[in-house]
Amino acid sequence: MDLDTSITFEQPPLTTQNMSNIAIDSEASTTFTPTPSNTSSSSETFSPFGSSFPTPTNLHLVRKPFKNPHYKTPKKFKTLKQILAAERNLNTPLDVPTYSNIEAPPSIRPQKKYCDITGLEAKYTDPKTRLRYHSAEVYKEIKQLAPGVIQDYLGLRHAAVVLR
Repeated sequence: MDLDTSITFEQPPLTTQNMSNIAIDSEASTTFTPTPSNTSSSSETFSPFGSSFPTPTNLHLVRKPFKNPHYKTPKKFKTLKQILAAERNLNTPLDVPTYSNIEAPPSIRPQKKYCDITGLEAKYTDPKTRLRYHSAEVYKEIKQLAPGVIQDYLGLRHAAVVLR
């Protein structure tokens, strides 16, 4: 609900009655001197623009509603923590599924493989060292690694070969 706060004034068309209220000064054609009219009432104040203009009102004094009276608050959603706390307080049988006792099956999608050096998604695996790498530039770096460093990288992934 937008309130229009602008004030517009429209000048009425000049008629012979309006022209009698304005006398043009002979020295300057742009200077207007108001002259009282016999037909104007005593309660009206004289305006050089004519009597048909409304008096301007101070828009800061006009009372505006602070809130929209038709506003509906959005639906409040409960967080997972609130749902779990509410379910713990309920006395439900053990065979009824709730948020706290349901389990998801394992994922059908294959697990993503990441590069051991850069951490980006790995498209390739080195068959000799079994290190995963992202691009040919990383493969050049893998070729320069010492065997102990390769075992450390595999150990981070829990894929290291333990030699006895």
